[in-house]
Amino acid sequence: MDAVLRKLVRIARTPFDAKGRRQALMERASSAPVGGRLEIARHLSRLRNFRTASQLLGEVDARQLAFIDQCFVGVTLLHAQSGRMSDELLAPHLAHLGDRALSPSEAVKLAEWIQLSGMDADDKLQALDVLQHAERSARPSGQTVRDLRFREFRLRTAELQKVEVMDYFDDGEDDPYQWKDNLRYVGDLVTHGHADVARTLLEQQLSLLGLGDRGVLEAAMRFDSGSLIGDLDQIPARFLEVPGVLALTYDLRSKGPAHQELFAASLAATAERFPSMDVYTQDSLLRVLTVKDLLAELDSLVPHLQGVPDTMLGARCGRGLIAMEDEAHRDAAELLRSVLEEDPTYTAAATGLRFVYARLDEDYSVIDLRNEIGYGSASAGRTGIRLGDRDQATTLLLEGDFLKSWSVRRAAPPWRTLKRDLGSTFLNYEELPEAPGSSLFLIIDDGVGDEIRTAQYLDELSSRFAVTATCDPRLQSLLERSFPSVEFVGVPRRVRGILNPVYDGRYSDFILASHLTAVCDPYVAASDHVTFGQNLTFNRFAGVLPRSDSGAYLVPDPARAVPKAEGRLKVGLVWKSHFAGGSRRMMYPNVERFAPLLDVEGVEFWSVQHAIDPAEAAYCEENGIRQIEDVDLFDDFEGLAGHLASMDLVIGISTVPMELAAAVGTPTWLLGFSPENYFYRTGGGATPIDQLSRNSRIIAPSWIDFTAPYEECLDHVMAACRARLVRLARASQPH
Repeated sequence: MDAVLRKLVRIARTPFDAKGRRQALMERASSAPVGGRLEIARHLSRLRNFRTASQLLGEVDARQLAFIDQCFVGVTLLHAQSGRMSDELLAPHLAHLGDRALSPSEAVKLAEWIQLSGMDADDKLQALDVLQHAERSARPSGQTVRDLRFREFRLRTAELQKVEVMDYFDDGEDDPYQWKDNLRYVGDLVTHGHADVARTLLEQQLSLLGLGDRGVLEAAMRFDSGSLIGDLDQIPARFLEVPGVLALTYDLRSKGPAHQELFAASLAATAERFPSMDVYTQDSLLRVLTVKDLLAELDSLVPHLQGVPDTMLGARCGRGLIAMEDEAHRDAAELLRSVLEEDPTYTAAATGLRFVYARLDEDYSVIDLRNEIGYGSASAGRTGIRLGDRDQATTLLLEGDFLKSWSVRRAAPPWRTLKRDLGSTFLNYEELPEAPGSSLFLIIDDGVGDEIRTAQYLDELSSRFAVTATCDPRLQSLLERSFPSVEFVGVPRRVRGILNPVYDGRYSDFILASHLTAVCDPYVAASDHVTFGQNLTFNRFAGVLPRSDSGAYLVPDPARAVPKAEGRLKVGLVWKSHFAGGSRRMMYPNVERFAPLLDVEGVEFWSVQHAIDPAEAAYCEENGIRQIEDVDLFDDFEGLAGHLASMDLVIGISTVPMELAAAVGTPTWLLGFSPENYFYRTGGGATPIDQLSRNSRIIAPSWIDFTAPYEECLDHVMAACRARLVRLARASQPH
């Protein structure tokens, strides 16, 4: 017995290796006293290894721990798959909450536990109210009161309750601009229409603390795309090696050369410091690199996993994504699954798994995995699929279940918010009513390509209702010409990469605020029904709106008509989306992959690709692919439509030029070399006729096997495309 005690004392006194592997840490914890076990669990939780940490804590009698440690246990269980156990541990603490004397740190930790728990929202709010009342009685003004008030605000907004951010930011007792912790309201102040308040707060904090305070610096960089920092040289060099600052410089890099240089400097600084970082900072940096699609940089820091602890999920996710791009899909699946099992909120791992599972010959999907692990804190530690989750919607698309894929999306916050505000007037993935002559306001959502595709239903819609619709201003004249009975309201697009555009404050959900600006309010108020573009697609698959496989529905400007080619087929080529980063690269070919088509006789090839880079332009010039020089292909949709209407065919992938070509009546061939390009459009492989766009068919052999390498799939598709193009070119020649 004395030997056992001596061993336990030795274990308790010996610091554990923070870079130790998970199994070694678990073995050490199994023979460690409770304090040592908690220390290892905190380490695992800090690295977001929540499943292992919760397994370790499940062997501890949490009721015997100090209260602050019980809070840690409860929150950790909620981040994994033990939410019910956490809620059972929490319940006794709420029974006589008003009678307890809690320290500030205990109150804040308990509030976090309550917020994440599986309790009903009303019960959570009641408990937070009791905590706030007790704290105000003990310490009328202080950071703890502000922390509790902010948690209440976050909880109410998550429940889509109508709240005014100013009621929480400024409670009337103190000057709210003096508190640095109020910087957490900046994003919400902007979205709620109080950008001037956010700017005043930031200016006050800059005058008090300056850019030498990292919290102030990061808030200033986030606000209005970093407009508060006029001279980037003022940013202290020591902050450039911080992972969070690197993420912000990445987001701002497109603002100009100075911001691009700042990003490059931060990237170099973090890479240089990486070897000397502690394991937590290393993992944080690697997570940033996975989320921002900087896999080459991650590869240089972690070229393999030898010597890297398996608790470092950023490394495992990065190597998994690299394996996916290298088409080692089984290796990728193993790595990415191991990451998501530990941290179910790791979105980059979930996105990668959706792509990987679609390329494995297994009857298993991310839906199956979510049913096993849930979403961690996002599902209060419960397992099972969450209705409307992207994992569910995209997996259903791959399976060809279009109707269900669209219907589950009604759980999205923007549409739930409108349902709350407008009641039965708003149709949230619901069938259009039989109400001839009534008025309908149509909100165009998603990207410009989706908007163009949705317009195919406007003729039918306007025959049933008096229709007013929002639109991208770049499309407005084209739409007004094509649908003279529809009134169009221009609403500029929210541009990705531009942080915190200034909203008018009517909606706290920034996506909804982007789609439905104040100019729309009179139309919404005057309409009998309000819905959105994706609901028209739902109604198409529900059989309410008819579908035509062919026929033009957009009318180009006759004054900008372009001549057709004489004696030859005029064929447009498009190969990438404007946003082609991350896993989406697997859905796009390089321009060089069109080489098998370029020697087909009787064909004149044109690039209709927007955002073309110099290397692509050089390839086109060297290989006889002509380029449109008189039109801005990104902004001048009238000019682009004129060129597309002059073509006999457009070949490529789904993006704005492809959708616009189909809309003006030009046949399009969508290259089905990936599961996404193929299954999303063919009803799970049921038909080569595009089920979303008119005048479009999917080009791929019916026997295509997506477990084969990417290049092999692309070779098969290009061979099928060439054979079809040869036949078309011959048939078009005069006899």
